[in-house]
Amino acid sequence: MNLSEYAMYDATGLAALVRGKQVTPKELADLAIRGIDLVDARLNAVLEVYPDRTDTPYLDGLPDGPLRGVPALKKDLAFAEAGQLIEMGSQLTKGMIADTDSTAFARLRGAGAVFLGRTATPEYGLAGTTESRISGITRNPWDLNRTPGGSSGGSAAMVAAGVVPMATASDGGGSTRTPAAYCGLVGLKQSRGRIPAGPGRSEGNNGLSASFVLTRSVRDCALCLDIMNGPAEGDPYGIAAPVRSYREELEQPLPKMRVAYMDQAWIESPVSESSRAALHAALKALEAEGHVIEEATPTIDIEAFIMATTVVACANLARDIDGLADRLGRKPDETTLQTSTQVCYQYGKTISAVALLDALAVFNGVNRCVGQFFGRYDLLVTPNNLTPAPLIEEYYRCDPAGPITAEDWQAQVFENDSYLATFNTTGSPAISLPVFETNDGIPVGVQFASRFGDEATLIRLAAFFERAMPWAGRTPPVHVSN
Repeated sequence: MNLSEYAMYDATGLAALVRGKQVTPKELADLAIRGIDLVDARLNAVLEVYPDRTDTPYLDGLPDGPLRGVPALKKDLAFAEAGQLIEMGSQLTKGMIADTDSTAFARLRGAGAVFLGRTATPEYGLAGTTESRISGITRNPWDLNRTPGGSSGGSAAMVAAGVVPMATASDGGGSTRTPAAYCGLVGLKQSRGRIPAGPGRSEGNNGLSASFVLTRSVRDCALCLDIMNGPAEGDPYGIAAPVRSYREELEQPLPKMRVAYMDQAWIESPVSESSRAALHAALKALEAEGHVIEEATPTIDIEAFIMATTVVACANLARDIDGLADRLGRKPDETTLQTSTQVCYQYGKTISAVALLDALAVFNGVNRCVGQFFGRYDLLVTPNNLTPAPLIEEYYRCDPAGPITAEDWQAQVFENDSYLATFNTTGSPAISLPVFETNDGIPVGVQFASRFGDEATLIRLAAFFERAMPWAGRTPPVHVSN
């Protein structure tokens, strides 16, 4: 098998080859390492490669699970592996070794996935691009002048470039869905409580964050959801178990749905022609299947929501940074934190318990509003972002030259991700699908959100779009097959 042949397979397909003894885990691991060597000098997406993961003794000991032998990479945030570095894009935590596995990571490894290394993330996941002082700028394989998004941009770049069929991602305000849209991938943010965030992350930013994967195929998304879902001891959130496996949902028909859509932003910034065209192409495909399409928007006080999100995010950041600084005996200051992180940290230190509870009360109001909305509609369809992947020089810098406040920074991050963060607050599932591309071949994602706990509808929907508006044949200019 050569790299071009390897990159044609998704994780499900590679696992089938391993089970059929048509290829060995070592052959696949060696191919993935060759892929990293081929493309990462241009993408700057991989922080570290684990040298032992291509060794025969390690690979001979793989669990006999549904991902046995499948190469993967893990985001350097939210996915801790005991005994390995987890630096989270920050000088403050440079050199830090994880002392326990995260549950989400352990479940994928227990299914036989071979994690070959770590991918880049912005400092503590605070940006919609992937850049940091310790790793530099990560670039998009579709256009090296564009960002792959953030904060899971390193993982997205490697999956899009064909290096691995899947990589871990996390989403606290769009950090899985934005890189999926910018890089032409499938990016699901599952319901709150579907996959454990712990044990190291406690509630995961008051339940805002969701740990999952980025994939090229919908069936890989379903497979990983089957592997990773289910409670762990001490989980703070509960959710009903799925009715059937998510892989079974791939073959289930979509019921006729009442579909709402938004093509205006919740904020004043305009939606690009490409993002609007992608939305309406998806709606046209749904309408052709007999679904009822209506323009409708949940009524949210967006300014109050942005402020509440800033309060909750910065309060959690301050707590996390203080804990990490105490653990490592380091000081959070301008030498260990980027400017954007430092101002958010300092603001977080000023937030009172009452202010945090007020922000959570705003969240509760949003939750009830969106919950009532999904009592009337089965699905809400929106642009994933205001624009396709921006040029790197057009995007905000994590170390801006001029002064910036925490409110300014959070507003900048929110602007292009304004459709996404609502569903982190509500805990509802939402998925980005690469159903469109610009005239110059840049992927454009569309977001589909459903009621709490209903990933099944999104998996069925994604399978429909994968057939109706296929993306499997598209490959970026920077790819292991080129």
